[in-house]
Amino acid sequence: MDSAITQAVVSVIANMHHNFREDLTINEIAQAAGFSRFHLSREFTHLIGVSPRRFLRAIRFEEAKRLLAESGLNIAEISHTVGYSSVGTFSSCFKSCTGVTPSAYRQLRSADPRADAGDPHPATGTPTAPAPLRGHVQAPSEDQSGVVFVGLFPTPFPQGHPVRCTVLPRPGAFVLDTVPTGRWHVLARSVTRRTHEGRPARHTPTVGGSGAITIAADHAPEPVVIRLRRVSLAALRLFSVPEEPRPA
Repeated sequence: MDSAITQAVVSVIANMHHNFREDLTINEIAQAAGFSRFHLSREFTHLIGVSPRRFLRAIRFEEAKRLLAESGLNIAEISHTVGYSSVGTFSSCFKSCTGVTPSAYRQLRSADPRADAGDPHPATGTPTAPAPLRGHVQAPSEDQSGVVFVGLFPTPFPQGHPVRCTVLPRPGAFVLDTVPTGRWHVLARSVTRRTHEGRPARHTPTVGGSGAITIAADHAPEPVVIRLRRVSLAALRLFSVPEEPRPA
């Protein structure tokens, strides 16, 4: 049963990646996977550490950040390109996820995509690090790949809303912008795929983390390395609290 659930979640993630530009809802994703909305949200959260709604949002915002930095599209055009029908909703959700508005992010990244995060005291009044938090996620072995969710949490377990987050297409380098000061845990979860030639692919839950790390406003954060390790879905259920389903 666990392997069937894992495979279903992998299918859901693939659906999100292929269709995030559409007006996609969690209800539609759940129906395509043969789940009820509640069942999908519960099992996805157990496995990945955040709800499918938050995961889909993170995928959309990674593309939005790329377009803000590299394209000449305006905010409204980018909003529609990544699947939002409302520019206001897109802008407020983007700021919630990244700590800055889309226009502020564009200003920060327009000159140099690796530039520092800029003002350590944004309009919210919350001090942030003077540079992004950078790191690297390592898979259990070289023959494994899979989408990775990376989030910044106040506890060693991915419960509630990540302070900052990103989605990687595979294990590798990541960047978290405008990280607030304080003590945080950088947590990663994935469903890695063995790629042995001639054998059926096997999807395995993997987790990893770094912390607690201290973020200060007067110096750049040290890079972190997160090594993923294999775990069972039953073990993940012990440390996951499903979020109540809400509209995407």
